[in-house]
Amino acid sequence: MMEQQILEVLKKLTAANNWQSYKISADFLCKKFNVKRNTVSHYLNILYKEGKAIKINSRPVIFWHKEILENNYHVKLETEYESIEALEKAIQLSSKETVFDKVIGSQQSLFNSIAKLKAAAGYPPIGLPVLLTGPTGSGKSFLAKTYYDYCVDSGFLGDKSKFVHFNCAEYADNPELLTSNLFGYKKGAFTGADKDKIGLFDEADGGMLFLDEIHRLDAKGQEKLFNYLDNGIITPLGETHHGHKVSVRLIFATTEDIKSHFLDTFIRRIPIQITIPKLNNRTPQEKENLIKLFYLRQAQTLNKNILLNSSILKLLIAADYPGNVGELENTILISVANALQKCKSADDNVNILLADMSINVLKQSINNPNLLTFNKQYIKISPTDTLATIIQRTETTSDEIKKYFLKIFSLYTHLSSCGQFIEQAITIINSLCDYLIFEKDNKNNAFSLELFKNVFKHEIDNMENTQQIQLNGNSALVLSYFYYNRQFSNWSLTTKENKIAQKITNYLEKSDSGIKRLSDQIMSTLEQSLSLNSDIVDKIFIQLYLKSIIKNTKNLDIRCLVLAHGYSTASSIANVVNNMQREHLIDSIDMPLDIGVQDIGHRVNNYIQNRNIHSGLILMVDMGSLEGIKEYIDETIDFPIGIINNVSTQSVLTVSQHIKQQHELKQIMDEIGQIIPITQIIYPKEIKKNLIITCCLTGLGTANQIRKLLLKSMPNNLNIEVKAFEVTKLQNSKEIIALKKVYNIITIVGTIDPKLDNIPYISLESIISGKKIQEFNNILDEYVSNSLLKQFNTELIHNFSLERVINSITILDVNIVMTNIDEAMRNYTVISGEKLSNVTRMSLYVHVSCLIERLIRNEPITSYDNKLLDDTNSQKKFSQIKSAFSVIENKYSVKIPDSEYGYIFDIISSNQQL
Repeated sequence: MMEQQILEVLKKLTAANNWQSYKISADFLCKKFNVKRNTVSHYLNILYKEGKAIKINSRPVIFWHKEILENNYHVKLETEYESIEALEKAIQLSSKETVFDKVIGSQQSLFNSIAKLKAAAGYPPIGLPVLLTGPTGSGKSFLAKTYYDYCVDSGFLGDKSKFVHFNCAEYADNPELLTSNLFGYKKGAFTGADKDKIGLFDEADGGMLFLDEIHRLDAKGQEKLFNYLDNGIITPLGETHHGHKVSVRLIFATTEDIKSHFLDTFIRRIPIQITIPKLNNRTPQEKENLIKLFYLRQAQTLNKNILLNSSILKLLIAADYPGNVGELENTILISVANALQKCKSADDNVNILLADMSINVLKQSINNPNLLTFNKQYIKISPTDTLATIIQRTETTSDEIKKYFLKIFSLYTHLSSCGQFIEQAITIINSLCDYLIFEKDNKNNAFSLELFKNVFKHEIDNMENTQQIQLNGNSALVLSYFYYNRQFSNWSLTTKENKIAQKITNYLEKSDSGIKRLSDQIMSTLEQSLSLNSDIVDKIFIQLYLKSIIKNTKNLDIRCLVLAHGYSTASSIANVVNNMQREHLIDSIDMPLDIGVQDIGHRVNNYIQNRNIHSGLILMVDMGSLEGIKEYIDETIDFPIGIINNVSTQSVLTVSQHIKQQHELKQIMDEIGQIIPITQIIYPKEIKKNLIITCCLTGLGTANQIRKLLLKSMPNNLNIEVKAFEVTKLQNSKEIIALKKVYNIITIVGTIDPKLDNIPYISLESIISGKKIQEFNNILDEYVSNSLLKQFNTELIHNFSLERVINSITILDVNIVMTNIDEAMRNYTVISGEKLSNVTRMSLYVHVSCLIERLIRNEPITSYDNKLLDDTNSQKKFSQIKSAFSVIENKYSVKIPDSEYGYIFDIISSNQQL
């Protein structure tokens, strides 16, 4: 009985004209029927599960009658929506949609164009002539056909009316043939005209004629259209009497400039002139939707699911398409064709990955490292989908905090590795923090933002003092902005989302008990100080944010700490710089005005104890020289400390750039010293850290990749650091002296021997070939136990296979690269008669792989010592090398400069010494 009564109320209120104003919730109904809320909730959920009620997951949860809304608006609706706005949008899209509304960009870059087309369509009696102007591939033909469909749907044209498409370029050089095609001809009009034939105007009578590439009509051809444009009359070729009337809507298209290709008298007769923008001038959202549309068409053609990596989507959106929409569609087709080859069975999904992209897209993205950051999030596109459903699944919500957390929940369901999830979830949390602090307008006043700042500042200071911990200087600011904005972002998690959230926090707490303790204390503080109860969303935010602080601390070899007097001076500078760098590089401590050097020393010690600092610490202070701070810093530190006075945002930004580029502390201090003369370096009393140096012939790129492979091979508890250097720096005696003050340099691994006294060198090629792995082991034997050395040796052999090394230093296809380099080396052997040793061949594999990528990035090496090519034999060898390796230029459409050939010459020349 109660269930029926509730259903009748839903029907009545949903049928009202102002149904949106009736928020039918459990509270509303329990007051109306004077029954318990639990009873009403029970029956509402039954109606929802039976598909009779629509459920809105707001606060409070709201219900309406599903069938009433569907009948009133002639739409098909879901049983659950995240907000009232989402329901209203679904109704609006379904009930008022025209063919133009389905056009991507109809509410953005094409809005004005479509408005003009609608105006042209509705002008009596047969509309107005339209001229579409735009580059090739911009969608003129598509828009013309859509214009016809709109005229049919709106009743301006009959259902059986024709859309006739004619390309004027086909007859541009034969005006008479063009005239006969457009207007028809009479029997006997010319030789071979043995019967009457109607033209395209007669064929399109009652419909629409689309004349493409109209600029290919010369002046006479344009004039032949005047009679119809002026009077609606056409005259077939050979007609001796007056012409006859036809009713044809005209739409023209051109890629050319109107003023230089058309008669003024022709243009004056076309009142509606529309410019279609280039694809690169359309919004990123339009490009994204076009990409999804083309992948949907491919899914429907193949009758297969397509999984599009979200990072690839970002890459495609950012790319430049000179051929406009047409080129984009071909790019999508190529990627699907490439991916399809990897499907092992007919039932496999088609996974679109980086390797499936066209070379043009890769060339553009290779210069932007932000586009080459990949994740495991995929957009699933099924043959049964519509573009609307794909967009709806992936569109953002107006609640930014909810939007970011839904990303986190989605990420968790797609990633099997918890470690990978945490890395990517921290990135999302950091983006949310940036948005709340730097982008969002915080003008609401339910609670003063300043109140939150003061509470968090006070409580974090207490935690640091009582628990001997050091949080990031920005923590109070970040937490205050988040909790302040959470007041306006409350939503009910679905059962599924709640389960995911619980799994996330369980994992975080299990992996780090310290995170659980700190997050519990922060939430307890909020409840006691502000009477705010935290939920599981707040808990995840705090835990991931704390994780991000720990993560960032561990990942930086050199740390920078800003110390400034005032409430938030230091943290504000750090915030600005970290935001500009888009990653956390700078820490901060805000200090009271009356703090002494001893107290500063204690704070620095506390900071050091809670950080894993490898290669040095830079202290940047706002006033005073910190004379005497050395005696208050723990004597057991094993890294240098640089001190810089008169801190400013600019100087901190400069230091952050050096840290980001992994420069050594001495280099940073030397360069800052040219700007700020008052600097000093405090060196540790004794050297405790062992160091392996990696280097390469050309810059830091390969050296860094060798470093990563070595670190990947090393056991976690190995007390050895690995650093990458340019060979020119290693040949600088001052750099080596500074390094030896801090490190015990064990060996150097790389592609060129810097020839440092008493420091052994192991070539990369000798590790790959296995020739010097035992020698490497002998060097490490003094510093590593037998069990760890055995583990290291196993991993080294695995990670330093030739394919893995090349794969780590280039994004290019390893097999193709090696095949092309093989061909070049064979060419050289044939031309010169010189057989290359295995070590030389491996060196060339590595070097030329890097060379190809440099040229694709347009970052070639431009300097080389030509004195090495003075003699005749060297010049002959150099010429032979250029001839042999020209195959690389042909394969990758690049030009190898002489400076790059010089380094190939060096490698091959050393072949004789092996």
